Amino acid sequence: MDLIELKKSAQAGELPVTLSTAYKWHSKKTHPRLILKIAGKLFWDKEEWINMGKTARDQQVKEAKRINAGLCNA
Repeated sequence: MDLIELKKSAQAGELPVTLSTAYKWHSKKTHPRLILKIAGKLFWDKEEWINMGKTARDQQVKEAKRINAGLCNA
């Protein structure tokens, strides 16, 4: 885990989403592995963010291959 405090990251311009989005994700438990509350402070996990990006990329590539395979067979 590479945990970074939300407020400090936002102030430094390193948070990949807006601070309000991160708070919303935490309150709705949208990404529980990404936004963590430890000792009353919110942190985001940089490694998890990278993994989420890799997963999204892999899904898009898989979908594109599926679509293109269907077009080639038509």
